[in-house]
Amino acid sequence: MTKLVLSLTTVPPRFGVVHENLAGLLRQTAEIAEINLYVARRYRRFEYDPADLPKVPEGVNLRLIDDDLGPATKVLPAARDYRGQDVQILFADDDKVYDRGWAQRFVEAAKRHPGHAICEEGGWLDMPHYAADGWRSAREPQAQFRKKDWRYRLRRAASLGMWKPSKATTSGYVDILEGWGGALVRPEFFDDAAFDIPDVLWTVDDVWLSGCLERRGIPIWLNSEDKIRSKGSSSEVKDAALRNLVYQGHDRIKANRACIRYFRETYGIWGGAQAAATAPE
Repeated sequence: MTKLVLSLTTVPPRFGVVHENLAGLLRQTAEIAEINLYVARRYRRFEYDPADLPKVPEGVNLRLIDDDLGPATKVLPAARDYRGQDVQILFADDDKVYDRGWAQRFVEAAKRHPGHAICEEGGWLDMPHYAADGWRSAREPQAQFRKKDWRYRLRRAASLGMWKPSKATTSGYVDILEGWGGALVRPEFFDDAAFDIPDVLWTVDDVWLSGCLERRGIPIWLNSEDKIRSKGSSSEVKDAALRNLVYQGHDRIKANRACIRYFRETYGIWGGAQAAATAPE
């Protein structure tokens, strides 16, 4: 019988507040074999005293690892740990609170789409914060997304920002999984090359992981059925958020595009070298 494992990571500034996320994972209705929180012994961006390691509740395993793989630490060590086993890995962000039916939705979606990675948030490569160069996948049907036109903005303003729906309006294929909504994969989806992350590219796990899937021919299906939008944690530590990081002159968008260019030039996916030559920096 296929086991379901939940996997995530955290960083030192969030050691004291990750319990809010973990409590939500422990409340899931799905049958879960293990919940693993991966913590690096040494981080690229932070230092910490081992005495300050997060205190995890019963039902959660704290797993210390040697290498900081950036935010991809939330899934890649689990893929290595469970390689060769009949396991589904559902990975999550540590600063989101997931509804009780979250994990079960992924299990059901995976039954309908075997051999796929499943996500609840994602995007097309042509979106402004990714390549924004007109390239589109041939996979159909593609997930459709809400247009943020004047009607959308008016409703947002009228609700004083309380109305914040999911971006996707229909289920379908996407190019990029966005891990903050969660993503379900199998250990064999990631080979050894997935762990060899070039400098700068470790900052953008969504594009890195999606490229690793695409180069192996594994489609990404966005499931919007019965979805409840994940809530940001009230204990969010903004200084720890990678979306605010500028690393070696690369902000989030520039790093995304560098990662896309790497996969195009190295593996010929997403339109290959020809698309890379004409894409914006």
